[in-house]
Amino acid sequence: MGRGRVEMKRIENKINRQVTFSKRRNGLLKKAHELSVLCDAEVALIIFSSHGKLYEYGSAGYPIFPLYYLEC
Repeated sequence: MGRGRVEMKRIENKINRQVTFSKRRNGLLKKAHELSVLCDAEVALIIFSSHGKLYEYGSAGYPIFPLYYLEC
């Protein structure tokens, strides 16, 4: 038996929204790492929170994003 579908709409409760963001962010980072290891792929992931905080992942020691992305 699987999980139920999640309705895709904004979570109004601020605390629940932050908890969901943290869990899904960690899940995305884990999947990016798994993809790079299992498929020998070069993976880069960048996430900005609603407060503008940057979260990033880069496989194989590559720089995450060139400076021109951050200067835009």
